[in-house]
Amino acid sequence: MRSILLVDDEPHILNALSQHVGWTKLNIRIAGMAKDGNEAYVMYKELKPDLVMTDVYMPGMNGIELVQTLRKEDPKLPIIILSGFEEFENARQAMRWGVFHFLLKPAGVSEIESVLDEVLQELDVLEQKQRLEAHYKVEIGRMLPYLREKLFYELLTTRYHKNEISEERLDYLGLPNPQEVAAVSLRMTRPSFLTKLKERDWQLLKFGADNIARELLEEELKLFPSVLGHVLNYSDSLFVLLLFHTEAEQEELYRICEQLAQKITEKMTTYLKIEAIAGIGSVKHGLHELMDSYLESREALEAAEFQGTSQVYPYRDWVRLQSSADGFAPLLKQWNEALSGKDLDKARQQWVLLRTQMQQEGSGSLTDVQTICVGLFSSMIFYWNDQFPLIGPPRTMSQFLQQIQQHYSLKELLSWIDELVEEWLQSSVQELSGRKSNRLVESVKQYVEQHYSEDISFACIAKELFVHPKYLSQLFKRVTGSNFVHYLNHYRIHRAIDYLQSGQHMVYEVSEMVGFKNPTYFSQVFKMITGKSPSDFFHP
Repeated sequence: MRSILLVDDEPHILNALSQHVGWTKLNIRIAGMAKDGNEAYVMYKELKPDLVMTDVYMPGMNGIELVQTLRKEDPKLPIIILSGFEEFENARQAMRWGVFHFLLKPAGVSEIESVLDEVLQELDVLEQKQRLEAHYKVEIGRMLPYLREKLFYELLTTRYHKNEISEERLDYLGLPNPQEVAAVSLRMTRPSFLTKLKERDWQLLKFGADNIARELLEEELKLFPSVLGHVLNYSDSLFVLLLFHTEAEQEELYRICEQLAQKITEKMTTYLKIEAIAGIGSVKHGLHELMDSYLESREALEAAEFQGTSQVYPYRDWVRLQSSADGFAPLLKQWNEALSGKDLDKARQQWVLLRTQMQQEGSGSLTDVQTICVGLFSSMIFYWNDQFPLIGPPRTMSQFLQQIQQHYSLKELLSWIDELVEEWLQSSVQELSGRKSNRLVESVKQYVEQHYSEDISFACIAKELFVHPKYLSQLFKRVTGSNFVHYLNHYRIHRAIDYLQSGQHMVYEVSEMVGFKNPTYFSQVFKMITGKSPSDFFHP
């Protein structure tokens, strides 16, 4: 269980933190609570908590000074700044001392727990790094493993003939001359919460991933005496798993590749919080063909990234998909040409032909059709961004990839794609004809009608409507003949006249009711628009 030291000069805040945050759920115990920096430092020396949460402004030693003092004791101690809004800019000084977690008062329980959970994850990663570093220091590279690695790199990057790899060289390196060979490429990506880590930390995590791959390889190969394997740390984010079978067992070697790829990617994700995907090359005959299997594994890896549907992707599946997609190539080309030429009627016709062909029996599996639809949607995204750069598309690629997985039959998938294509084509026609522009302006006016009493920001309205503020501003002025501020002020003043003439509200009350927080400014705007003062319209 982790321990935390809470520091704040306001007792009710300390009490609220201790009573309402789910410490048990987070597996954290409160080691102590201090009312200022001096007391906190004394308690830290005595209790040695795993993390500290502190206010900024306190009597005696303030929060910033406490951070500086604690950093001298422990440069890696996780510290969370809990501060009021007016103090937040001062708290940014703490960033220079390695503080990256801030909470603004009043912070909700869920927000506090979320930040604490993130800190705990970083602590876990830090400890994992320390364990890996300790292990890393005792690992001593020997000459023979280095020479083996050199040969493997050569086999992946240099085209050899069968007789160019001598038996003597293999014997010296302690390697067999296998009958069957295969390569698996494994690519890792950094998750978002690791972005603050330094390059050395990432390299240590890679070292941990390398250990996982080697341990799983060793465990798997205990069951297959005729199979040998090696993990090659190929580049900054790529591992290559090499497998050799001394007997002519092509299918057995391929099954081992699949099982290992699945286990390794799952372990990396589970234990190191590293997203990993794998591409599996075909089984080849002899070391001189290892390069072919490797290149296939890289091609499969790119296909896996493109599809975004699986962690492990075999090259043989990609070949099948490619052969299936080749039959659609002419129609897809004509679809792209129609979009490029802004001929939306022709694009609609090409989609009908595509859909009809995909509906025919034997045209491909559900996965085949998904792949074709991803390509179709990519061209739609490209067209939209080219034609309407300031307007967000009706649907993003991320949304599309999530939604396409929710359709489990070919009929259901094509029906959904049909609706999607029609939605895009209609949206394009509306944009090109200007009808959507008018709808956007009407949406702005409707927003003003509903929120005129609030502190309205034009940028917030643009965000609500998923359009660029600059584009919306230009559009609003072109359609209405006035800028947004002018329109908003006139609308508010006309509503103010209604309230004043009712005789039920004082001038200062009406000012706030129509969105003016300063009554004096309200009166100035009122007179500028109407030529009279608000009191001229007030009839009690």
